[in-house]
Amino acid sequence: MTVFNIYCDESRHTSDKGDRYAVIGALQCPRDKKKALVHRIHSLQALHNAHGELGWKRLSPNRAGFYDDLLDIFLDTPFLNFRCIVVDRHNLDHERYNEGSPELGFYKLYYQMLVHWLEPSHEYRLYLDWQQNAASNRFQDLKTVLTRKLSGRAHVLSLEPVWSDNQPMVQLADLLIGAVGYAWNERDKVEGASKAKIAFLRRLEAGLGRTSLAGGTPRGEKKFNIFDWQGRV
Repeated sequence: MTVFNIYCDESRHTSDKGDRYAVIGALQCPRDKKKALVHRIHSLQALHNAHGELGWKRLSPNRAGFYDDLLDIFLDTPFLNFRCIVVDRHNLDHERYNEGSPELGFYKLYYQMLVHWLEPSHEYRLYLDWQQNAASNRFQDLKTVLTRKLSGRAHVLSLEPVWSDNQPMVQLADLLIGAVGYAWNERDKVEGASKAKIAFLRRLEAGLGRTSLAGGTPRGEKKFNIFDWQGRV
């Protein structure tokens, strides 16, 4: 039985309403591999003098070399896998489905992203990027619902919020989530779009052998799974 760490973040959930698609995603790593992987990321930051947080918003031309090497770590590490759920915000009806609470709807989508990914006979420790919630029990409720649904199959050992500013694995998840959101919202086609972000997106697509990230993948896709969620919540 393998213990996996899963590092979660989200993009465009509450941002510019002009972005139709929101993305919630996660990076999965065997727990016993995490320390060495974080060391590789820190070493890469030192090599490129790219200190501080890494992530989609910080991707810029003067850090292109660092992000190219960081992407190679993800692409070339077989045990490092990514999954996200893409949500059409036009389908979010919080008044009807969530007691008027966008926050409740947000955690329902987190559940959808995770519950179909956690495999039988494995154990998981989940780390979600911290955010202020109106209801203090959101994280515990998510763990409870996941545990109940997965009873007898996958085991959720823990689910806890973390600060992303000292979690490079959450930051790496943010980078990949940002690329998916950029593609789905066609930000790469907007006049004045960031050339550095477009280049990163194209390099990621090429590394995955895909012509575009703006589409769902088969459910069994392991390395870079995109769940095109077309339901309502």
